[in-house]
Amino acid sequence: VGAAVNRESASGTRLGGATGGIHLPGLDRVTGWLTGHVDRLANGPGIVGLGAVHGLLPCPILYPAYLYAFASGSAVSGALALGALGVGTMPAVFLYGTVIEGVDAVHRRRVHRLLGVAFVALGYVLFAHGLMAVGVHVPHPSLPFWNPLDAGMAGGM
Repeated sequence: VGAAVNRESASGTRLGGATGGIHLPGLDRVTGWLTGHVDRLANGPGIVGLGAVHGLLPCPILYPAYLYAFASGSAVSGALALGALGVGTMPAVFLYGTVIEGVDAVHRRRVHRLLGVAFVALGYVLFAHGLMAVGVHVPHPSLPFWNPLDAGMAGGM
């Protein structure tokens, strides 16, 4: 059974790597078509259209920003907050893309892994503070610049 699961054929792809996997018939054809199509777009004038489609994808960073803008209670202050996010994001993304392009592939992979670990850690901090705000006590680091738990307690006293 294990040998049958780990075999690859021309009509499918094995998922799971060295730990065994699942054979999905036809996946090679679909991923090959998608990869070829995206590569053609990315290496020509179609990059503009690809960027426009990418701009329509939801960004998880925006949801808390929308919530903050909504909670501000004012259309003007909400618009200013979202505008500040956009104005601050554009140069940061441009700078990252410009700098990372000059880094060799090995160091780029290391940077991306480090960023992945940093994003997971930051996500846990925010998640833990969110749980603490609703009364679920979990281990969490304190934030040196702002602690919503302390702010909520100070407002209630």
